[in-house]
Amino acid sequence: MDLSEINPFPRTTGHFESWIYDNAFSSAAYDMRVFAFVRSAALVRIGEKEYRLPADSVVILAPGEPYHFRNVDPADPFTLYCLSFDLTQEYRGTSRFRLPVFASQFRPEFLVDQKIESGARDVSNLCLPLIVRDRPDLCERVREVVRLFGEKPIYYLERCSGIIKEILFASLPGSAGSDAEARRTAGTAAHARRAMRYIEDHFREPINERSVAAALNFHPYYLARLTVKYFGVTPYQYLTQCRIDEAVRLLLHTDKTIRDIAAACGFAGQSHFSSAIRKRTGMPPGMIRKTGMK
Repeated sequence: MDLSEINPFPRTTGHFESWIYDNAFSSAAYDMRVFAFVRSAALVRIGEKEYRLPADSVVILAPGEPYHFRNVDPADPFTLYCLSFDLTQEYRGTSRFRLPVFASQFRPEFLVDQKIESGARDVSNLCLPLIVRDRPDLCERVREVVRLFGEKPIYYLERCSGIIKEILFASLPGSAGSDAEARRTAGTAAHARRAMRYIEDHFREPINERSVAAALNFHPYYLARLTVKYFGVTPYQYLTQCRIDEAVRLLLHTDKTIRDIAAACGFAGQSHFSSAIRKRTGMPPGMIRKTGMK
């Protein structure tokens, strides 16, 4: 698989506010892992090598790679964020049925992605493990995935996938080119995420692509390119999806009239609302309410 074919499927996330664990043996996971160490330094053993990492460092591991974390100073524990994912969407229907185990108990036949050799160093030309120091921007992206996975907003899996792909490519040696380029890349991703959050917060209001762009001080074309690049949808598509999902929720769980629901969800009128929801669901609003469609 080439780098261009990577399309991550997020499986789970984790957050440990103050790392207190110090197992005697290394662990190994059955899927890809991203670890972000923040607040304090950490000692990270990968295979037979140990690394001292400052705060705001990121480590990316292949399945089956033995790892072990310790605090540099037990009185000043680090905070850890963890992402678990596949490199492609091929196995999204496969349950994540095994937690990490001690490396000595690891069984390659239980790998989620059977195409990845256990402990492989060259996975899709990523040359793992990848260790990136002093990158608060990457740690912020890891935290964003943890937040989205916990809150589960609309399109959260697709949004998490896009951010994980950013993290992978930004971690490659020489991929950023310069500190200025790294900041620029981080900035454009942040602009896209800011636009999505703005739409989530204001979709009930009479906004559109142009007003969203104006509120964020972006050109509409630039904003559309960003959201498509990072999340696969235009601002208009995401706005419509937010409104329809909220409308379906209100149809199923309230006694509000269709006219009132249309107004509450930001649609220009009942006709516009009916047309949009029929196009998205294949059913008019009244039928959704009658059949209890989800």
